[in-house]
Amino acid sequence: MGCARVQDASAREEHRFTGFLEAESVVIAPEIGGRILAIPVEEGDVIEAGMLLARLDDSRIRLELAQAEAQVARAEAELAQLLAAVRPEDVALAEARVAQAQAALQAAETVLMDATKLRDHPQELDVQITQARAALAEAQAHARAAKHLAEAADLEQQMWGESAQDLARGVQVTLPDGTVITVDAPPEKKQQANIQWNLASQKAWQAWSQAKQAENAAVQAQVALNDLLAQKKNPQEAEAQVVAATNARDQAAAALKQAEAALEVVKAGPSEEQIAAAKAAVEQARAARDAQATALTKTRILAPTAGVVLERYFSPGEVIAPGQQLLRITRPNVLTITIYVPAGMIDAFQVGTPLPLVIESAPDRRYTARILSVADEPEFTMRQSQNNAERAAVVYAVTLQVENPDDLLRPGLPADVLLRQP
Repeated sequence: MGCARVQDASAREEHRFTGFLEAESVVIAPEIGGRILAIPVEEGDVIEAGMLLARLDDSRIRLELAQAEAQVARAEAELAQLLAAVRPEDVALAEARVAQAQAALQAAETVLMDATKLRDHPQELDVQITQARAALAEAQAHARAAKHLAEAADLEQQMWGESAQDLARGVQVTLPDGTVITVDAPPEKKQQANIQWNLASQKAWQAWSQAKQAENAAVQAQVALNDLLAQKKNPQEAEAQVVAATNARDQAAAALKQAEAALEVVKAGPSEEQIAAAKAAVEQARAARDAQATALTKTRILAPTAGVVLERYFSPGEVIAPGQQLLRITRPNVLTITIYVPAGMIDAFQVGTPLPLVIESAPDRRYTARILSVADEPEFTMRQSQNNAERAAVVYAVTLQVENPDDLLRPGLPADVLLRQP
């Protein structure tokens, strides 16, 4: 570091401030953390702006993005439904639910009335028991008949199945000379047998379905008879039946009120508060989706500028934290120089001011260096200064960016920044 003064013919004093050219470097660090899947660059590689430098595992983010997109679609659908006019089909559905609730209430009231009648008039219980026994006998007889029909349908299916298979195989005939030949049946007979086999299979399936229904009806008839017999055996059971029927009636009445209230809400349409809440839900879902989409882009780390990879700190398969250094890139075409200016001359150095710069190998060539920054705090000169007076002086660090239009400047070269003062 040094400062030389030269007096020219115009009495302007030239000051030279020596420094060394340095290449600007950029640290590459991911904004999000994760496992590194790939780093397709090595130290010393020349890279271009926008080139892929690293790729992080994005499987979790993609899953969360898909979930967020589904939530957006759901929120938008709910908002659209609220904003839509009252649809006739919605009103019809709500009215159907009211009708179902009314029918359920009427049935519950009928059960309650019958249970109360049995409790208050025990003699009628014998009549109901007789009717239940008759109903059970009829249901059991119907179940037996349905089972026999189903078994017969199975036999018919089996018969047509064997016939169709025999026709498909053909008939083997032994000739007088002992030769055995197979005689095929006419195609129309084969087709007819297969049709009858399919029809018999469907008939058998329907028959067994009806048999199962008849069996269930017989079981229900037996349960009804058992309930009546239990009431006759235990008079307290009649009171329990009344209590249960009363509870069922009250629940049916409450369900009817809810259905009627829901019908009124459907007819009235959504409130302003409901619409505002639905809009807020849409905005929240979109913000969550956009955040995941942004995070997905950050799993691909691109070069912010052209340059050369100076250092690589990680390898594929390793896990990196957000903000942790991944690569360091140098920009050889963007050079800086730091000089040290005595305190008494620092006012002549202002950020943005261009100054001439020369190098020893081309003393007649002038480059332009523009001041990037001026240190706020002073420091003492280095120990290599010429004398005690210089070592005691304070200086300010000034950093300049150097234009390199002919690409002759290289990092590490010494250079002089020139300042001319009257």
